[in-house]
Formats: sequence, C-alpha cells, structure tokens
Amino acid sequence: MLDDNDIQKLIKAQKEVFVTKKEFEGLIDIVATKDDLKEFVTKKDFDEFKDNSLSKLDRISEGIVPLKEEKIIKDEQDIKQKKVLEIHNAALKNNKILSQEQSLEIDKLRVF
Repeated sequence: MLDDNDIQKLIKAQKEVFVTKKEFEGLIDIVATKDDLKEFVTKKDFDEFKDNSLSKLDRISEGIVPLKEEKIIKDEQDIKQKKVLEIHNAALKNNKILSQEQSLEIDKLRVF
C-alpha cells in the first residue's frame, strides 16, 4: 500500500511530465482552435482536391489498360516468333545448310 511519502513522490515526479490545470489554462490562448484552422483548409477545398486527384488517377488508369493489353499481345507474338525461329534454326542445322560455326554463333545469340 502507498503511504503519504510515496504519494508525494509520485506527485512530484508527475509535475515534470504532466501539465497541471493552471498551466493548461495558460496554454489555451496559444493553441489554435478549430475555427482558426477553418481559414486554412475547408472541407470544400479538400473535396475539390480529392476529386481532382481521383480524376487524374482515372485518366492515368485509362491509359494503362491499353498498354497492358498491348503487352499481352506482344508477349504472345514474341513466343510465336521464337518458336518459328527455333524450327528454322533446327531445320537449317539438320539439313546442313548452316556451317558448324554458323550454328554455334546462333546458339550463342539465343536468348530464349
């Protein structure tokens, strides 16, 4: 159980950390009130900012969708083109149309 000395020690320690009622009343005049802040940013200003930001994001995403679709198509075309090149290279090697050096050079360039 706490005795009077313990309570006095706690009160003394709290004075360094917490604001007393008298100190707080003195600070009230310094702190900005809600009405003071209304001058800076109104709800209407914030709503306009939000609407403009969302409109810009919508325009950006409209531009991204076609790019994404083009990338998918381009990737499919690349896969088909690589397959055709593999078939051509294999046929040229098998029928000895390419020299051994040319075949090795093609193999070095292979990125697929």
